[in-house]
Amino acid sequence: MPAPRPDAIRLRGVRQNNLKGFDVDIPVGKLVVVTGLSGAGKSSLVFDTLHAEGQRRYVETFSPYVRQFLELLPSPALDSAENVRPSVAIKQGNAVRTSRSTVGTMTELCDWFKVWFAHRAELVDPASGQVIVPRGPDAAWLDSLARFPGRSLSLAFAVAKPESLGWATIAEEFAKAGFSRAFAAGRRIRLTEDEIPADATELLVIQDRVTVAPDQASRFHEAALAAFRLGGARLRLLDDQGHELSRYSEVLESPVDGRKFRPASPALFSFNSPVGACPECRGFGRVIGLDWHKIIPNPALTLAEGAIAPFQGTVYGESQKDLTRACRKAGIPMDVPWKKLSAAHRRFVEHGEPGYVQGSYDSMW
Repeated sequence: MPAPRPDAIRLRGVRQNNLKGFDVDIPVGKLVVVTGLSGAGKSSLVFDTLHAEGQRRYVETFSPYVRQFLELLPSPALDSAENVRPSVAIKQGNAVRTSRSTVGTMTELCDWFKVWFAHRAELVDPASGQVIVPRGPDAAWLDSLARFPGRSLSLAFAVAKPESLGWATIAEEFAKAGFSRAFAAGRRIRLTEDEIPADATELLVIQDRVTVAPDQASRFHEAALAAFRLGGARLRLLDDQGHELSRYSEVLESPVDGRKFRPASPALFSFNSPVGACPECRGFGRVIGLDWHKIIPNPALTLAEGAIAPFQGTVYGESQKDLTRACRKAGIPMDVPWKKLSAAHRRFVEHGEPGYVQGSYDSMW
C-alpha cells in the first residue's frame, strides 16, 4: 500500500534565534501567511528555520563536488522536521523604483514566474480552440498505431509550385532524387511517366509506404524523419487513394487555417519586454487619454462661462483666449450652452480645425 500523502510540514522544538522551543504544523498545498509583531520571530521561523532546512535537504541530493559551489545556510536549531520540501526564498533585493516597478519586480517574483510560465504554457489555437503542440515522428507513430493498426499508409510531404517553375521541372528533379510516386489533384502520379495536372495546387510526394505494425516502427520512423526534413517539418499520412488521413507538424501552426505561432519564451510573460507588454499600455498598466466628463464637467455652461474646465485659471488661461479667437473665426457661438451646440461645433472644439499643422496657430490670428 502506498504511504498516505503528508498533509503538513511538522517542525518540533524550534529554538532558532529568539524562538523558545515551540512546535508548529504548516499545511501543505495551502497559502500560508506568517504575521505578528516586530521581533516575534517571523523571519526566524520562515527563513532561518523552514527555508534553511528545506535548502539543506535539497543540497544533500547533490554530489560533494557540486555542493562546494552552492551557498549554504547554517543548519537550524530544532529537534525534528518532517515533510519539509525544497524551498525558494524570495526577498526584496532591488531598491530601484521605476514607473514599471511592482511587487513582482521588487521581490524578483516576476523573474521566477516568467520562466515557470514559459515551461508550463499551452498554446490554444484561436481557430479551433484546441491545444497546439509540436507533433514529430514519435507522435505520428503512436497516433498511427492507435488509429490505423494493420493498415498500409503512405508517408508523404507536400511540395508547392514556385511561380518560376513548372510541374514537369519539379517532377523531374524529384525523380532524379529517387522518388517515383506522388499524388496531385486527387490522382496517383508516376513522376517519370505521368503528367501533373496544371490545376494542381500542390504535389504530395510519397516518401515510403509502410504497414502500421509494431515490427515496422523503425522503417516508419526513418521514412517520417525524411518526410519531415523535405516537407518543411510537416508530414501527411495518405491512404491508397491519396485521401489525407492525418497531418503532423513539428512547428506550432493551426491545423485549421495554417496560422503559425512562436514558442513560449520568458519574454512573452514579462511586461518589461516588448514581446510580452500590453500593446495598449506598453507594460505601464495605464494609458493616457481624455476624460470628457472631467474636461467638460458641466455641459450646461457656455464656452464663455468656462465649459472647458482645464482652460480656466492662470496656468492655462491663454488657451481660453486661443479658443475664443478660434471660435470667432469659425463662427461658433460662445454664448450657447455646450450641450446645445451642434455636433459639428463640438467636434471642432474637441478635435481642432481640420488640416491643422502643429505650430501654425501663431500665423492664423
